[in-house]
Amino acid sequence: MQWGLVSTWRWARLDDGVLLDLEVVPDGQFPDTLPRLGITFELPKVEHVEWYGAGPNEAYVDTRAAAAVGRYSATVDELQTPYVRPQENGHRIDTRWAVLTGSAGSLRIEAAPDLFGLTVRNWTTADLENAKHTIDLTAGDTTYVTVDLAQAGIGSNACGPDLPDKYQLHTTPRSVSVKFAG
Repeated sequence: MQWGLVSTWRWARLDDGVLLDLEVVPDGQFPDTLPRLGITFELPKVEHVEWYGAGPNEAYVDTRAAAAVGRYSATVDELQTPYVRPQENGHRIDTRWAVLTGSAGSLRIEAAPDLFGLTVRNWTTADLENAKHTIDLTAGDTTYVTVDLAQAGIGSNACGPDLPDKYQLHTTPRSVSVKFAG
């Protein structure tokens, strides 16, 4: 199956940071649904995250009712959920802003105006997918930050019913605007 994304990135310099407008449009034959749609970037080791959004624990489109919107703070390690078999975890839906702090300084990410999903890890998604046990996940000197336009729910039919349609991430054009400031 041949498919790809046509993405349009627009950066605008602001007095106190940079504004990113990102539009993503499916191109070609796409699967009907996707697990997530966002951008991932690397930062020097981040130790602490403060955010205003869903929390204090992980929250996804199908679990947001168990989370309250508020101001939270945690270490990057505390953002992870150590499942017996490593799997997707640590996402914070409906984030309004987040400040990531490490020895290299801090980065503020703000909704401008779009709410975003935030995942901050000390390993890549590929590392997480390839790990058989939590001990296989080792932190290095880099932190991986994902800002999601959207993400599917975490429910599956592995041991229950299919994920309801309303929690699936259907392949459609999406956009997000976020502001980055030091």
